[in-house]
Amino acid sequence: MIKRAIPIALCSVIFLSGCLPFLQPEEQLIEEEEHGEDQIVELSPEVYTPENYYRSVLYDGSYTHGEGRGFSNAVVYNRLDIEQLELGLMELANERFDPEKYFFREGQFISRNELNNWLMRNHEEDNPLGLNPPLGSGDTLRDQEEDQPRYLSHILEHNYLVENANGQLELGGVVIGLSMNKVYNYRIYDDQGRIYRYEVDINEKKMEAEGKRMAEEIVSRLRLPNREEGALENVPIIIALFQEEKREAIVPGSFIMKGIAEPQRQVDKWQPINQKYYFYPSTLANNEQRNDAERFLKFKEEINDFFDNYVGVVGKGFYKDEQLTELTIEIPIRFQGKAEIIALTQFSADRIAQRFPSNLKIQVYITSVSGQEALIVRNPNEDPFIHIYR
Repeated sequence: MIKRAIPIALCSVIFLSGCLPFLQPEEQLIEEEEHGEDQIVELSPEVYTPENYYRSVLYDGSYTHGEGRGFSNAVVYNRLDIEQLELGLMELANERFDPEKYFFREGQFISRNELNNWLMRNHEEDNPLGLNPPLGSGDTLRDQEEDQPRYLSHILEHNYLVENANGQLELGGVVIGLSMNKVYNYRIYDDQGRIYRYEVDINEKKMEAEGKRMAEEIVSRLRLPNREEGALENVPIIIALFQEEKREAIVPGSFIMKGIAEPQRQVDKWQPINQKYYFYPSTLANNEQRNDAERFLKFKEEINDFFDNYVGVVGKGFYKDEQLTELTIEIPIRFQGKAEIIALTQFSADRIAQRFPSNLKIQVYITSVSGQEALIVRNPNEDPFIHIYR
């Protein structure tokens, strides 16, 4: 639990060169004596970006990792899902916890052992704290697994600290992400030790119902008076349901629902979240987002006309409330020389301005077998930023 802290002045100012803007001085705080020693608490430097990222809380100059560090790599199969779960959870937190006032810290309240037990199946004797349901009915283990699949894949906890009226850092809120399986992958061993791998699609309505049930149970456990001396009873807890994509998916999953538990209360407000990723070009994008798919196709054709050789331009579009808000484009090329790369980058930036709305955030990565060659970033209603790697 966070101890009280007293702000003190810092005499140094930090700068970064290149494309990063001016950084605000670090703020330092000193926690009250704990275990016989004072602990220095700092805030990471403030970097001005359109995303308005949270500043992190540092202890004795070091970043504090969450209790569940490394779990996501073991239980979430798609790396894209892991990244979207973490970044998307911060974006959802932004709606309640103002980044100008609140500071980020990885979750510290759900211990590593608890996390492991919570993710396992519930068993009356061996694991009564398991949030995933026990095996279902059936004559074989495969039947039992598929009758009652594991819905919950991972739990991600974020803490948000705020400075109180006395200039001390205290817990201001907790955000929990429940990463839910869209497809349940499991394996069964036979008597000879051979492994058989299976998968079963999960009904989305059933997954949502299970997610809500788990969310309410998690809030109840976090609000227990004996947990952190009741520190989590008087802060809001936000829980969001994230639906993972399939293992082989080339786009990440998305958040589908969030619930809010106000201080001293259970989750009493559930709100749907309408967001989704599309891959360009693809049949799904052509069918469901035809206008944007046609824009991308014209852009792709123009890039290919610029080169003598075919260029496999691909894109990933992020939609929120049915509107395209962010587009990431990859242009892999055969390296022919820096002059050609510069010309392609300039041409691509111009085509972006011609083909896509100005309020759309766009990132373009031009790569070769040697690695990154050029980068184009256009934030909404701004001129593009271009960088050529040397």
